[in-house]
This record gives sequence, C-alpha cells and structure tokens, in this order.
Amino acid sequence: MELIDIEEIQELMRDDDYLAVCQGDDSVAEEALENARIYVQAVADSYGLEYDESDAVLRLAVKKRTLVELYIYAAEWTTAEQYKTETAQLLAPLAPVTSSTGEIPKQAAAYTQTGRGDWQGYR
Repeated sequence: MELIDIEEIQELMRDDDYLAVCQGDDSVAEEALENARIYVQAVADSYGLEYDESDAVLRLAVKKRTLVELYIYAAEWTTAEQYKTETAQLLAPLAPVTSSTGEIPKQAAAYTQTGRGDWQGYR
C-alpha cells in the first residue's frame, strides 16, 4: 500500500466541504495530511510501535487526523472535535498495557484523551 494522498482525503469529504475548507488550494490538504502523519507517528512511537502507513488502523487514524486538521483550519470546532475523538478511539487500543489493571502509560494516555475533564469553558 502506498502513502495516503490528498485524493483519498477528498473522498472522505463532500466536494463542497472540501472546496469550502481548502478554497481551491490543495496545499492546505497536503499540510493537514503531513501534520496528521506527524501526530500519528508520534503516538505510534510513544506506544513503541513502528509507524507504517500500510497498517490499516494507522492509515485510518492518519485520515481521521487529517480531517481534524482541516476542520480546525476552517474553524469548524465541533466537527474537528468529532474526528479528534474518532482518532483517539482508533489509537487507544494500540497503547501498551503496563499493569494487570490494564492501565496505559501516562505519556500514551495523553494522546487518547479528548480534552480536560475539569475545563469549565470560557467565562
């Protein structure tokens, strides 16, 4: 399997959504894809896994994280958060188990959280 390209990302979005986010500039999607690769590779490294884009789970995580990056760029926070949660759910089972209780290392847990539980919003 080859590296993910922006055509695969375009297939995940409706045409008008892609056009609205990227405004006809594919470099926006390319940068989002590269940022997603870096993110997923960092998570894989922290889990002690080799980053391989042909791995089905890592590949899907890169695609979902690319959508996060694109919707953040477009200031579509709710949609970005949805894809961020989906990415975390994909990656969480890959985290190494460090004890009989099933806890994952603190540095790995940081990647699977979708936000702080004590945050009360802007006041």
